[in-house]
Amino acid sequence: MSIDYSDMAFPKPIRKKKQRKHKKSILKTRKGVCYLCSRLNGDYRIKYTEEHHILYGGGRRTRAEGEGVKVYLCVYHHREGQQAVHNNREIRELLCRTAQEEYEQTHTHDEWMEIAGKNYL
Repeated sequence: MSIDYSDMAFPKPIRKKKQRKHKKSILKTRKGVCYLCSRLNGDYRIKYTEEHHILYGGGRRTRAEGEGVKVYLCVYHHREGQQAVHNNREIRELLCRTAQEEYEQTHTHDEWMEIAGKNYL
């Protein structure tokens, strides 16, 4: 519900939220298909997915999202299962390696290091 402040001596200005436009993922992923299910198990079924930011911490998440370093994962591979990226270091580093390989096909290694701060290859 919107409140009308036009009858006040000093009406409050209407503020709009800034909406950011983010690039699509550099990895071959789309909403509804889990990247890890398709890569590891060949399962391309449509299911509920969540966006996972591959790089995080120290402002890396925002910069990585701007560059498209993200994937869609099912709940099992994102946060709840044994192979979830938030529970399994090997799977997390697999995603980082894959993202770095894909990123460096169109960018330099130095640009990757500027975004990620770590070499995963």
